Amino acid sequence: MASATYHNLTLALLVLCIVTSPTESRYREKDAKKGKPQPILPQMIVPSPLMNLCSGDREMKLVCHCSPDDPHVKAQKANCWIFSKDLPRKDANWLAFQTQATLEQLKITVQKIGNLAYIPSDVLHTLKYLKQLTIEYGVIPDLLNYAFGNLTELRNITLHKNQIRIVHPFAFANHPFLEEINLERNEILELDKEALVHLPALRKLNLDFNNLSMLHDDVFVFLTSLDELKLESNQISVLTREIFKGLGNLRILKLTANSLTFIGDTIFAELWSLQELDLDHNQIEKLSARAFDGLNNLRKLNLENNRLKRLERGIFTGVPAVLNLNLNSNQLETITYNNFLPLMDNLVNSTAILHLRGTL
Repeated sequence: MASATYHNLTLALLVLCIVTSPTESRYREKDAKKGKPQPILPQMIVPSPLMNLCSGDREMKLVCHCSPDDPHVKAQKANCWIFSKDLPRKDANWLAFQTQATLEQLKITVQKIGNLAYIPSDVLHTLKYLKQLTIEYGVIPDLLNYAFGNLTELRNITLHKNQIRIVHPFAFANHPFLEEINLERNEILELDKEALVHLPALRKLNLDFNNLSMLHDDVFVFLTSLDELKLESNQISVLTREIFKGLGNLRILKLTANSLTFIGDTIFAELWSLQELDLDHNQIEKLSARAFDGLNNLRKLNLENNRLKRLERGIFTGVPAVLNLNLNSNQLETITYNNFLPLMDNLVNSTAILHLRGTL
């Protein structure tokens, strides 16, 4: 009896040990975890993809239409519109240009409800293949130095109607293939002497309809390839020979509708390649006898709508090749044969034109 009782007790203890062992093991693991903190692995942060510049997402502050319009082909041309009045330089919308880094033509138009107060130089710097750039209807008072990121492929920059007032030194610099700059219809008061440097291929410069009242000597001295210079509808009142230094290849000079009253001796003598000179709609009262000396290749001279009362003897000796002379709407009291004697051989040409309407 005692032996059976002992046997049953031993068996009960054995069963108890088997049942309780896993529980103790779990408690020991839990205690071990409490005593030794486990490391927390960092969560993976996946950057959101850039919005494609050509997506046309109307939620963007800047919307672009691209060509070719194919999501699988890199665009070559983009027309963009700014609809936001708040588009800072570091705005995320500008990052979309990183998706179209092969653009060759870019036009940015600021809508009436939008605003742009700067040249987006950081963006332009990434567009290494850009050849044509147009920005219009912004409010950009200053063109800062190196505003266009030294882009070596640029051929044309058009910045009309942006209310530009000041062009700083080196604003246009180091563009070896740039052929044309259009700054028409801004509010430019002054053009810095070093605003236009290292532009060996520049052929056309348009400064029409600005507020220029004077031009510095040597302001165009680095533009040795310039072919056409447009300065219409400014407030220029004085011209000096030094202004035109460096422009030996210039063919067309437009000074229409300025505030000129007098043209002195040899003012245009640096312009030995000039073929067209427009001085109409000024207030010119007097032309020096040698005002046009050096313009041996001039074909067209426009003096319409000025205040000329007399012409100096030999005034046209310096322009022996002129075939189109416009003196309409002046106040000339007399005109003599001697005035036109240097041009007589030209004026008998069937293609020659002499305008004298409303002069006497």
